[in-house]
Amino acid sequence: MNYLNHKFQIVKEANINIIKNCISNNALVAFENSEIDLDKFRKIMYYGKSDDTDGSLESLQMDELIESFPFAFTSCSDNRMKSLFIFIRQYTELFLPAIISGDLFEKYINRVEEIIKEKKICDVYLSLGNSLPYLSKLLSEIPFLNITKENDEYQKSKYDIVITKARDYEKDKLWVEKSERVLFLNMNQSNIEIGPLVFASKFQIPRIEFESFNSSTDLLKQEESLICFFLERILYISFFELYDKINGIEFFPTRSRICIDRLNLHGYGELVPMYPIQLEV
Repeated sequence: MNYLNHKFQIVKEANINIIKNCISNNALVAFENSEIDLDKFRKIMYYGKSDDTDGSLESLQMDELIESFPFAFTSCSDNRMKSLFIFIRQYTELFLPAIISGDLFEKYINRVEEIIKEKKICDVYLSLGNSLPYLSKLLSEIPFLNITKENDEYQKSKYDIVITKARDYEKDKLWVEKSERVLFLNMNQSNIEIGPLVFASKFQIPRIEFESFNSSTDLLKQEESLICFFLERILYISFFELYDKINGIEFFPTRSRICIDRLNLHGYGELVPMYPIQLEV
């Protein structure tokens, strides 16, 4: 399956269809064809052809472009890489308007191409006890993640990120031996709390105090899906190194936690005191 590379975007200006390089902002090609359904054309260029689109005018136009500009496309054979390519395109389209500058977008695309070329994956260690079994299943289905649970037989010495419940400060500090990034979760009868995400190479593990910590709180599957929604975005921003490239990233939970009322789903951010590792507090 062929996909348009992530540095390229399809736009329409004054009835002209343009495939442009988002880094240089130059057009790769421009053509006028009023018979082409731009939405369908964009869909097959970004997300691949299907039985429904095979032989269509849009599909034939894509074949011509692949022949003329083969460097602008990537061919993916295995299912994980296909899923990953589509997954990245969806997030790139989401974040593109918010990326601060062309230079930072180029760094992001270089990171994307590195991950695809070298088939890199984000190794996540889940330390959630027997709670949130549906969450671990959902996370394992995300194409750029490799999930290890604390009761799994095979474990690495180091992970890209640890996701854990805050339990005890002295025990929480030990997570720095397993990862340079530690993301804390808490669930109780009234709230779901996500964060902070601690960059342990720069900051000390904070003393996290919860008003009512309950390790046996049972969540609905829908609530676990909601947690997964936030974790997916946090993990994507972290693994693809977007946290310093996006406008409005002050809401990213590196010095705060996301608090969600389980009853009415009202949410807010709550600051968590963080101290550089060079300071003794």
